[in-house]
Amino acid sequence: MNRAGRTHSPELRGLELALLALPVAALPHAWHQPPWVTLLVAAAVLLRTWLHLRDRNPPSLGVMALLAAFAGGLTFLQYGTLFGQEAGTALLLVMMALKLLETRNRRDIVIGLFLGYFVVVTTYFFDQSLLIAAWSLLSAWLLTAALIQVHAGRTLQRRHLARQSGWMIVHALPFMLILFVAFPRVQGPLWGDPQRDEVATTALSGELNPGDIAELLQDQTTAMRVQFHGPVPPSRAQYWRALVMTDFDGRRWQAEGGESSIELPEPGDPDEVVAYTATLEPTRVRYLPVLDYPVSLPDNAEYRDNHQVVRDRRIVNRIQYEAEADLAHPPGSDDALSRTAREQALELPPSAAPRARAEVALWRATHGDDDRAIIQAALDRFAAAPYRYTLQPPTLEGDATDEFLFETQAGYCEHYASAFAVLMRSAGIPTRVVTGYQGGEWMQRGEYLRLRNADAHAWNEVWLDGEGWIRVDPTAAIAPERIEAGIGGLTGGEGESVPDFLRRDGLGWMQQLRFGLEDWRDFARFRWESWVLAFDPERQRELFARFGLDATDWRHIVTALGVGFGLLAVAAVAWSVWRRPRRPRDVADRLLVRLSRRIERQHAGLGRQAHEPVVTWTRRVKAARPDLAPIVDTFAERYNQARFAPVRDDDRAEHLTALRRLAASDLRKPDADPPLPRTN
Repeated sequence: MNRAGRTHSPELRGLELALLALPVAALPHAWHQPPWVTLLVAAAVLLRTWLHLRDRNPPSLGVMALLAAFAGGLTFLQYGTLFGQEAGTALLLVMMALKLLETRNRRDIVIGLFLGYFVVVTTYFFDQSLLIAAWSLLSAWLLTAALIQVHAGRTLQRRHLARQSGWMIVHALPFMLILFVAFPRVQGPLWGDPQRDEVATTALSGELNPGDIAELLQDQTTAMRVQFHGPVPPSRAQYWRALVMTDFDGRRWQAEGGESSIELPEPGDPDEVVAYTATLEPTRVRYLPVLDYPVSLPDNAEYRDNHQVVRDRRIVNRIQYEAEADLAHPPGSDDALSRTAREQALELPPSAAPRARAEVALWRATHGDDDRAIIQAALDRFAAAPYRYTLQPPTLEGDATDEFLFETQAGYCEHYASAFAVLMRSAGIPTRVVTGYQGGEWMQRGEYLRLRNADAHAWNEVWLDGEGWIRVDPTAAIAPERIEAGIGGLTGGEGESVPDFLRRDGLGWMQQLRFGLEDWRDFARFRWESWVLAFDPERQRELFARFGLDATDWRHIVTALGVGFGLLAVAAVAWSVWRRPRRPRDVADRLLVRLSRRIERQHAGLGRQAHEPVVTWTRRVKAARPDLAPIVDTFAERYNQARFAPVRDDDRAEHLTALRRLAASDLRKPDADPPLPRTN
């Protein structure tokens, strides 16, 4: 067989598109798979392309069997198994590549393309971003176009393939939406890797060392996004509570989860309650950042006796939750602090901070039992020179508290919070450290608050009898601009580098453009995450409950699916009726309608009915008008060739030209009088 004949063989029609679509579907895996998998897929695609262009046969079945065994062995050596998300995906990729390499006929192409659809799905094991979603649609579009070409009786134009494949994807979107909303959701990381869930991704860990939060200042990644249902509170009131730290070993603070759950306090003034919806990135821990002071929480969250909020399970995927806070009224307490809790909130290592203890003894001797005066004395000390708030705090050696208070006297929020807690405990005032986020960046486009990991903050709470735990933020004394304007208010000291995203006003137009594009990207990502990725089982149950359904009952799920598909069918019928074309879109059909109408005008009743096959109509015409037999017979033959025969594009164009000429033919009877000449 010659090269041209083999290249255009009907058995290999669509292979060119498959050689394009399959690599596109596999490309996102190049960032997550071992290099040998990517190289094997690329080599198989390039080799099959070369064989196809050179009109060569693919490798023999024996060679392919050896390659399959080799690829399976490499996969097993890489992962120790052939199952699981990573190993299974790698095996799927190499099997798809080898199937493409051995392609000999139409069946092989179809199998390869269907494997390509599975490859598109496995992309979400590793990445669920909006870009991946767009790439998945592109991949599905190309794969579907290749399938259309494989099953077509002739070579189709690229424009036709693109249009048909696009319409099929568009028609599938409503079904995708119904299944997405109604199909049972699985709790946990459906697309995540369980092994990766052991690695914490939160910027706030369960312990705090001097300098930990300062290191996060360069971390621009988003921690959470918040939409307020009403007026946006000022930055100075935006304390997002996450962890409560009580245990202290002289340098490091460690979080404690609280001993028991308590009831949420009632809001002081319901009209001043701030309601919001938060979209939280995966943290791999249970704590839930909430705006102080919470008065309403999601159903699956607990309010602990240390005022920390924890979830019933680790947050291993992106979640969205609603809550309310009363910013002006701390929980308070008329009860005395328990003996155990007081001892824990006063505990200090015996040898910790001797110089600080000596100074606190002087404060206590001066102010007596006035705890508020002691608190103010500590804040006044921080507010006075030579203390300074620095973005690049010096490293502390030896006793961290004494060295900070009497030597370096420069630090970030955690330095001041830790030192303040030591001073208060030395004075006999129960104190703890709270970490979370403060402030954030208001995104005008989308009207939401973006909290980065760089917005992490540490502050204190002190216990005052009769008042309960009261927030005290030493940072407000040393750097009030940090609290009033968030981290955007920080300018840094002399010689200190400030991250670009904190000083946009002083940047060039290229950097301004880059940050503008970043804001647009964050807005698009926020919408994608809040509408799609955050649709977890809890939100599905809430949605079902609005319609009186139970998302955990299979009968209600079937009902929801049935109603959804029923409404879709009704909408499709209504759309088809409303959008029914007045004339056929196909050129050959339009010419058929034109000829039928001309014959109807010549002889009433001879026009073609909508349900009537062309061959039946031509018989009626010839029976009534034998003189039109040459026209209608030729028209029917050309029509069938143009509409249904597997002809080349240039042959189809020739048939359409003939149809236009026949549709414009003279249909008068031979004995009819000629038309009268026109007169001026």
